[in-house]
Amino acid sequence: MSTSKSFFVLKSKAIPTRYGLSRNIQTLLQGLDSYHSGSVDVSELGRLVRLSPRRRAAVANTITKCANILKKDPSEVKTCVDIIEMYRQTPTEEGFPFMKLPIEIRERTLDLMIDNTFRTQTVVPAIKTAACRCPKYDRDHVFQTSQMKTLPNLLGQALGDEFYRIFFRKKKFRFRCACELLVHLNDNPHLKHHVRHIVVHWCGPQSAEAFKAIPKCPKLESLSINLSKSTLMHLNERAEIMRTYFPIAYRNIRMSDVLGMDELLAIRGLQDVHVFHIQPKSNSHSVEMDRACLWEMLTRKLTLPPDPLI
Repeated sequence: MSTSKSFFVLKSKAIPTRYGLSRNIQTLLQGLDSYHSGSVDVSELGRLVRLSPRRRAAVANTITKCANILKKDPSEVKTCVDIIEMYRQTPTEEGFPFMKLPIEIRERTLDLMIDNTFRTQTVVPAIKTAACRCPKYDRDHVFQTSQMKTLPNLLGQALGDEFYRIFFRKKKFRFRCACELLVHLNDNPHLKHHVRHIVVHWCGPQSAEAFKAIPKCPKLESLSINLSKSTLMHLNERAEIMRTYFPIAYRNIRMSDVLGMDELLAIRGLQDVHVFHIQPKSNSHSVEMDRACLWEMLTRKLTLPPDPLI
């Protein structure tokens, strides 16, 4: 460090008085001298700045003050530059080598961070990104805290990949319609590659495409289907044609005619399948029978081993 770039030299020239340097900035410059002399370490020097908002503000104010002095008296350029460069001499404290820890410890740490930030077992997207008009039957409060928004971005790319792998493996993800599910599977590769548990309300004009995309989730273990009256609004192509020419026969919609049924039955390799009704208290006997029969059929089909040729 140049001998001119120290608080002792500045004080001997009465610079703090002439420039009107605040007590906070003088304390920081004294701390920098103590660091260079070895009487304080880098962590203690860092605490002088981190624990005092006024000292942090004093740094910016002093730089502004030096700029104003230069405008009035260019001959003070050397002293002003020395003061500004002293702020740049503070060494950065080396971070904890988290990535050097065993993967088991890293996973356990991230697991605790996820539990403390996302306190519910089921996660619902805070923003419905699909451009559809599907109805909402949300019973959960959909919100994002500031911690939820910032946590993935704070970890960096390398640690972020581990975070997403654990996050999507640990939580259930509930989608308010099949259209929303399709958008997230297409736009979020982390979700598609790592998700283990999906809950989706079976409704919407993109149900077939959404269920067709589910087999592309290699880690998926559990699928829960939520039914409602909206499930029967969209029919597959064959049923639409038949209803046009046989309106009496297709007055009552069957589950086999619903859009997405064929694609849903093509899914394989799951461990658990569940079927629920969003409004169970208003169900008739026939509706409950449809739900139970659909659950039985999907459990038998979707838990079969995947075709190795596909």
